[in-house]
Amino acid sequence: MQKEIQTKITRLLSELNELDKGPICLTDLAPQLGVSVRTLQRDMRDIQEADFPLYCPEPGSYAFMEGFSLEKIKLSHREACMLVVMSEIAHSLGNHFGGSFDLLKKRLLGEAEENPFYVKFTGGEEYPDTPITREISACILAREKMVVCYDGGRRACYPVRPLKLIWVDGFWYLLSLTDYNKLLKFRLEKITSAKGKGTFFKYDENIEKILRQSINIWFEQERNLEVELEISAKVAKYFKARSYFPLQKIKEELPDGRLILACRASSIEEIIHTIFHWLPEIKVISPKELASEVKQQIKTYLKEI
Repeated sequence: MQKEIQTKITRLLSELNELDKGPICLTDLAPQLGVSVRTLQRDMRDIQEADFPLYCPEPGSYAFMEGFSLEKIKLSHREACMLVVMSEIAHSLGNHFGGSFDLLKKRLLGEAEENPFYVKFTGGEEYPDTPITREISACILAREKMVVCYDGGRRACYPVRPLKLIWVDGFWYLLSLTDYNKLLKFRLEKITSAKGKGTFFKYDENIEKILRQSINIWFEQERNLEVELEISAKVAKYFKARSYFPLQKIKEELPDGRLILACRASSIEEIIHTIFHWLPEIKVISPKELASEVKQQIKTYLKEI
């Protein structure tokens, strides 16, 4: 039985390779593979039943549907071969396994153009898979304290408790805590070395809450800055639909369509970039130091252009 399966796998590999090149004629291919035309016909049926889009352009020949190729769906000939064999085995085990395997095939063989969704992400750094990041990942999983050396920091090296590797606005960071519970974020590409200390710590579940409330990399553990903002009627619908500020709430909806928003931030820096993004449709009501900072930055910009 094992020898028969191995023989079939070898044969299917050849057939799929030929199909990926273009139409095949069974009477020409049969002597090359040392099998009968009937055997190839059974193989073609198995390939079709595995949901590969085969058709007969003329009697005795087979081809993939126009536009389909294994390369296009990023499936190797060997992977496609195993999909055919496993499809046959799964259906022989009954409807439960056969149905589950059919769903798997649809995921593997569905072309990107058929997907009704498209999600746009901001481009950014690729994750740097290096000995340093592998050491960091291992320490995070083990809850092991480590020493991180960083290019461009206030000091050369930092003893920290590594918490998470996070991707924010296109950049990768190591989120960590010092022994004094201060949050530090290190850009991964600036970490020059990282080494576990052999001592361990208890993970603070509050970090998950902090991350959920964050809107950018300038978050901290405490949110003591209470802010009120006025949103123009022109863009009010966007602020009704989603939150652009941490812990955002609509305090009041004015008769002319304007909104009064409240939020709580870690610092001015955490929200001022978002405020500039929505100018001139947004106005700072309080605190005064935030309104003054916005005005000062605008004055400086106007003076320099």
